Amino acid sequence: MDTPPAVNLRSKTRRALDDLNGATTSPPSTPLKTTRNSPYLPTPIETIVLAAFPVILFFGTVFSLLSPDVRSSEYDPAAQAHVQDSAPSYFARKSNLFNVIFVKRGWFWITAAFFGFILTHPATAQATARVQGTLRWALVTTWWFFVTQWFFGPALIDRGFRWTGGKCEIIEEKVEMGEGDAKEVFTAVACKASGGRWRGGHDISGHVFLLVLGTGFLLSEVGWVVMRWRGSRREERSVVMTDGATKTATVEAQGLKGEPVPGDALGLGGKFAAAIIALSSWMLLMTAIYFHTWFEKVTGLVTALAALYGVYVLPRFIPAIRQVVGLPDRSMSPIKAPVNLPELVKAAFNKARSNGDLTYYATQVTVLNANSTPFQLRFSPALANKPVAQKPKKTDEPRKPFDPFESPEKGPLFIAEIPSSSGHNLVLNKFAIVPEHFILATKEFKQQTDLLERDDLAATYSCIEAYRQYGEQHQGYNSELYAFFNSGSHSGASQPHRHIQLLPVARMMDGLPDGARWDVLAKQLGPQHVSGLPFLTFAETIHRDMTPDELHGIYLSLFKSAVDAVESHIGAENDSGNGGARISYNLAMTSDRLAVLPRLAEGAAIFKDGTAVGNLALNGTVLAGTALVKNEAEWDALRSGGDGDGVQLLEVLSKIGVPKDSGGSHTKKL
Repeated sequence: MDTPPAVNLRSKTRRALDDLNGATTSPPSTPLKTTRNSPYLPTPIETIVLAAFPVILFFGTVFSLLSPDVRSSEYDPAAQAHVQDSAPSYFARKSNLFNVIFVKRGWFWITAAFFGFILTHPATAQATARVQGTLRWALVTTWWFFVTQWFFGPALIDRGFRWTGGKCEIIEEKVEMGEGDAKEVFTAVACKASGGRWRGGHDISGHVFLLVLGTGFLLSEVGWVVMRWRGSRREERSVVMTDGATKTATVEAQGLKGEPVPGDALGLGGKFAAAIIALSSWMLLMTAIYFHTWFEKVTGLVTALAALYGVYVLPRFIPAIRQVVGLPDRSMSPIKAPVNLPELVKAAFNKARSNGDLTYYATQVTVLNANSTPFQLRFSPALANKPVAQKPKKTDEPRKPFDPFESPEKGPLFIAEIPSSSGHNLVLNKFAIVPEHFILATKEFKQQTDLLERDDLAATYSCIEAYRQYGEQHQGYNSELYAFFNSGSHSGASQPHRHIQLLPVARMMDGLPDGARWDVLAKQLGPQHVSGLPFLTFAETIHRDMTPDELHGIYLSLFKSAVDAVESHIGAENDSGNGGARISYNLAMTSDRLAVLPRLAEGAAIFKDGTAVGNLALNGTVLAGTALVKNEAEWDALRSGGDGDGVQLLEVLSKIGVPKDSGGSHTKKL
């Protein structure tokens, strides 16, 4: 049996490692920006937004000093307003409708706007997003309640007033006359109810506090979500991980976009929130011009900003808090597969098959025991007659190679595009061994040998998640989906246009004998379960609440491990220094596992009685635990051991990857 070619592999792996160190998205030569914002401070865009509050207060204060009407109007320090009978503006009157209906009931409007947004926007449809958003609202609301309403007795505003020497005028007069107790009135509301007036002390501007807190809260909750949904800005937030490392928060994958239509991005709830933000900003300006001293306004501002820092910045560097309250748009991904994807795939497959637009190859199947690992072996004699693309004759004029994934929207194999993403199409496999086999292909041509990007993985997982959710809604439906990717000359890849293939696990089980012990291999990857496999695999647990960047980071880590394994196995003597493609590898994804298998060969010869009778080639379905042969001699040879003996299959498996004795299978769990 031949040894797999190893020429140039060291230089190939070097290029892959250089890509990991310099770029994580296509094109691989693009440098990756490594500088991050401090997790302890607001991001640049947050700083700009937050700076608007002191700017408004400063402008209002300057205006009040320069405006002749405001300067000529008598100001009552006790009332913290101009004398109402001669107020310089309608908005200077405490009885104006905006103050009475909106500001005095401000937290009601803030709450209505928040829940109107979080309960209606598609980006916050996940239960996790809504629960964590509600927790953040509860924290901000608690701070508002403590400051303005009650804090184990009088509110913090009232306590602060008394602590700084403030008194209720009428009660103090009664005390001097021996008719009352200063402790009788401890709040501004009680003082006013008794006919008195607050005097002395420092009174935090409750209006400024409310308007800044509410506006900042809505901007934080709505702003990040809308920006990520539209893909209009790169992620700026950084977080401290449990191991102390600082990483980009990447609530949304870099470069992912929703439909670039403002109305769709905001939604009805977002528009209502925007209106509340605009009105709050206007009333903040009116407060700055007509009410309170500059120091009262500043302390109101600082008290509100302290809460916003605690809810939106503090969790970034305290992982335990972040795990509970999350960050705005933490669970959001604008790449969403259709919720009825299984129905769409089934309907498209049946229609295309009945119309003759695709070919389904029926198979015989058995299960072989490859050193305690159950492997499906399928045989389809009709595959030997599968059409093969003819190479153009030398006399032909140069022409563009046929690309089956170019503009498939008008073709009979088209299923759908991923909503809210301009990057991917879903199409049927024209030559199907497994019914309902479909493909996720990039709309633009991208190389199959380039590193996968964040949206490739996010779109793939969204298909897996769509099947899972469909299964939850339809009891008894096997909703598992197996995805695999072939990259490189030894991986079984056949098309240069980047694509990831997806197989319904229920259809992968078609034809299995009753009681057959088989399940998707990738789900079982781990030293204790697959110790019999002769090649190295690298796998890590994933889950549906991961962000696209977290998923992409796991992929890069697994890929780097695969590169290191190939480089270590091939050795320095094969370094030619002339570059080349990356290593060959297969990737598999299920709902809870991501796995990478580095490849050194596509397959190996099959023997019977010492004579080669064919060749077994393997692609990414090897990580599902399946293999396919095209002629009866191969079928018989691989089953020749009897009783499911997979000795010869194991021999082939031992030649396609890095040998197990190079380091062992690796599984990580978050």
